[in-house]
Amino acid sequence: MQALAPGLSWWYNWYSKPDTGVAGTYAGLGVEYVPMQWGRSLDGADFTADRLAANIPAGAKYLLGFNEPNFRSQANLTPTQAAALWPTLQEVARRKNLKLVSPAVNYCGDCVSENGVTYYSPTQYLDAFFAACPTCQVDYIAVHTYVCEERYLREKIAELRKYNKPIWLTEFSCGDMPAAQITLDVQKKYLTDAVNYLENEPAVFRYAWFSGRNNEIPFINLLGNSGQLTTLGQLYVSLPAGGGAAAGIRLEAENYSNMQGVQVQNTTDTGGGQIVAFIDAGDWLMYNNINFPTSGAYTVEYRVASPNGGTLSSDLNGGSIQLGSMPIPATGGWQNWRTVTQPVNVTAGTYSFGITARTGGLNITWLR
Repeated sequence: MQALAPGLSWWYNWYSKPDTGVAGTYAGLGVEYVPMQWGRSLDGADFTADRLAANIPAGAKYLLGFNEPNFRSQANLTPTQAAALWPTLQEVARRKNLKLVSPAVNYCGDCVSENGVTYYSPTQYLDAFFAACPTCQVDYIAVHTYVCEERYLREKIAELRKYNKPIWLTEFSCGDMPAAQITLDVQKKYLTDAVNYLENEPAVFRYAWFSGRNNEIPFINLLGNSGQLTTLGQLYVSLPAGGGAAAGIRLEAENYSNMQGVQVQNTTDTGGGQIVAFIDAGDWLMYNNINFPTSGAYTVEYRVASPNGGTLSSDLNGGSIQLGSMPIPATGGWQNWRTVTQPVNVTAGTYSFGITARTGGLNITWLR
């Protein structure tokens, strides 16, 4: 994961808690973990709210629901079966303050059926799911696709606009061709075209290439056997985050990619909205995919409030590049706002940008 971290903002593992090997490191890399309830069972028994909630780590914001339920070889749930299980996911979301992502569907061959209907397509399945679960909480739509051209990817995303919810593309790569025709160059072209489209498609909230390391489809791996980046992985990490933030763009503080120790609350500052609050010594924030287009001097602005002042430091890529620290003046209260600046020097590139409180406490409403 460390090799991929500069090009990642989130990851999942088709399970509800992180793999042991990275459980203690992913947060420090600025990569958010997203849990999933894969199907009807959890660790060999039917899942319950108590057991699922116990698995989900602190800091999670979302819960993915059911992996390819219209495939008999995957979660294997009919729309009404998925709808009957969904209230348990809602209870977990309530307890853990999570947003819920719909069952992740795809076009299938050996598909589930009920009442004389076989559910081949994503929209066919989701229509029936929502009909069976009209008041269910579903905040996002998830889909998989293995088309090999960006124009077909656009078509798949367009099919889902009818639900008026942000879309998570939780699996994609070029797979719908004869294996002999899928070369490294084919995967490189599709990856480049797809990422450039996805980063600039407002309907898409998140996406995940399939996969880091998997031999089901030729030349899809981003990582080699020893954890090193493959040629495709190097390309993936190097692609610009067109939908991410560029230097000079204002970032709302609460839109962090990862954090430790802070809370979000409303503000009375001009423009309203929310802030990151109660930032104490040792607390930190991470913002992924921040692009500095040229090498040289930049000025980072912070909109802060602090009764007694404090100290902030900033860094890139999880602390591997330190940008220095700056004093935060006492502004006279938690909602008395002032803009302060920090000069930094950065080599051109796309980074994870981090802020750490060396002394606190303070609030931040935005930075740029």
